[in-house]
Amino acid sequence: RKALLLSMTNGDTIAAPIENIDSINLSDEQMIINEVFAYQYPDIKDASFGELPKRLFITWNGDKVSVINPYILKGVSVAVSGADVVVTNNNTEEELETELSGSTTDGSFVYNGSYKTTIILNGLTLTNKRAAAAIDIQCGKRVELHLKKGTTNTITDGANGEQKAALYCKGHLEIDKPGTLNVTGNTAHAIASKEYLKLKKSDGTINILASKKDGIHCKQYFVGNGFTVNIEKVGDDGIQTELDGAENEDGIVDGTLIINGGTYNIKNSTNGSTENNESHTAKGLNADGNMQLNAGTITIAMSGTGGKGIKVEGTYTQGTEDGEGPTLKVSTTGSSYSGSGTSTGGNTGWGGGWPGGGGRPGGGGSSSSSSSSSKAIKVMGLATIYGGTSLITTSTDGAEGLESKKSVVIKGGTHYFKCYDDCINSSGIVEFAGGNTVCYSNGNDAVDSNYGKKGAITISGGNIFAYTTKGSPEEGLDCDNNSYIVITGGIGISAGGSQGGGGWGGSSSTTQSVGSSTQGYFLGSSPSSYTSAYYYTLCNTSGESICTFKFEATVSNSLSLLTAPNLGKGSVTVKRGTTAPTDCTAKVSNASGTDVFFIAPTITTTATAATITAK
Repeated sequence: RKALLLSMTNGDTIAAPIENIDSINLSDEQMIINEVFAYQYPDIKDASFGELPKRLFITWNGDKVSVINPYILKGVSVAVSGADVVVTNNNTEEELETELSGSTTDGSFVYNGSYKTTIILNGLTLTNKRAAAAIDIQCGKRVELHLKKGTTNTITDGANGEQKAALYCKGHLEIDKPGTLNVTGNTAHAIASKEYLKLKKSDGTINILASKKDGIHCKQYFVGNGFTVNIEKVGDDGIQTELDGAENEDGIVDGTLIINGGTYNIKNSTNGSTENNESHTAKGLNADGNMQLNAGTITIAMSGTGGKGIKVEGTYTQGTEDGEGPTLKVSTTGSSYSGSGTSTGGNTGWGGGWPGGGGRPGGGGSSSSSSSSSKAIKVMGLATIYGGTSLITTSTDGAEGLESKKSVVIKGGTHYFKCYDDCINSSGIVEFAGGNTVCYSNGNDAVDSNYGKKGAITISGGNIFAYTTKGSPEEGLDCDNNSYIVITGGIGISAGGSQGGGGWGGSSSTTQSVGSSTQGYFLGSSPSSYTSAYYYTLCNTSGESICTFKFEATVSNSLSLLTAPNLGKGSVTVKRGTTAPTDCTAKVSNASGTDVFFIAPTITTTATAATITAK
């Protein structure tokens, strides 16, 4: 389509379709086009005919703004004041595309509309020094934000304002295309949406350089399908989703956080704090509803007091039922936070901490205690792990690896925990139904269930190597009473202290029994100790190697469990040697990359560490 292009002396360019021009009147003072809009004649630098642009173009050049508006006769107006631009779109029949480019150190962009739209960032550097957002999209419909390939776009808002984010969207925000977006939030969040926020399957990069509150905040739900997302220097959570309990048209309940792909690197050093008599601690990923980590690479490092790598108010699901899953690495190094305030509210309270990341804008509740320990993964509901690879580490008192208030079930994947406190802790059952898991605690139990009933710890098909170097009364597998253990399949290796009293019975006698087992097992104190110098191999009654396990520190073994489907009943051996297996069907590596648990290994070890009798 052809257009009349007007080049103005102030730098603006105006385009109007030729078919809309039936007359051009020139006078000494002005030129009138179709009696729709008028310009002072001296302000017109040049007029020419060319192709009509297919989108609205806005370009910043310092304190000046150039506008090309092909929709001027279709209900779209652009108001410019200095470097501040306000687009008002009254068109509800045609989707508008707006391309933003250029650079300014003190400007803003506001979009008003009631129809879905696309905004394209093409090498934009937009800084708003005043107390307002840099980009404010006041549209309650679907808004696509495209990062043009090969471009770097930087968005920064002003401090001490009332805006919700440097980049804010009132509607459904979907970010796409393989450009780079850098965002700094000086008042609140860096990026926020009032409804859902989706990252499309893209090779683009989003860098949250800093924010006073959350790096990314959603009032409905978050879905990440692609992108590399780097988040650091945030004052609250890396990514948070709020909860109002409503289900959306695509079947996702608000408050849900879903990652289907992409790479996420979150570094959060924010310490716990108390405001208005309420304590609050920061999180890497924080879902006020459910969380599904289906795929992708997720790395979270928390170093502030009371920090939680992952916090879920509802259910936590890792991986998919086909056994695939994310590569997840979570570490916490901060100590517990001891605040002075207590408060009520939120979805579910939990002792010693803060439920749902609430208390600040966008939070989901408030604390029932003034103290909060650091945690790698904290789940208020059910925790189910179907697959993927996990590397979970904590280093301070009270810092557990995976805690669930309901239950923990591992059905697949490869998982390594090295934690000062419990590696896995649940108020309900802990079941190893698949996959290969190593739990090493140097300050508490390796695995701890407080269910208090038969089945509290169940090995039904998964392979678990759990031990603690703390000594009695801390254990490799702790469920208060060995009669609560149920074994129906899988390999179980544990070592550690004996709880005594009403626990495992206090005695290390080999006459002890688990609650029930459909396969051979040994429960006792032999070998009486393990060292990190050897690889130990459990062999069955026929002398065949079942699994090899390597300890990272010396364990004084008061009580252990050894079980496997092909262990048999009768005399079995534990061998030791200094050489790792040359082959195996599956293995687990520790945080340093050393293999520490091997299934069906090919070994050269010959020395016998212990001969025991399996039941």
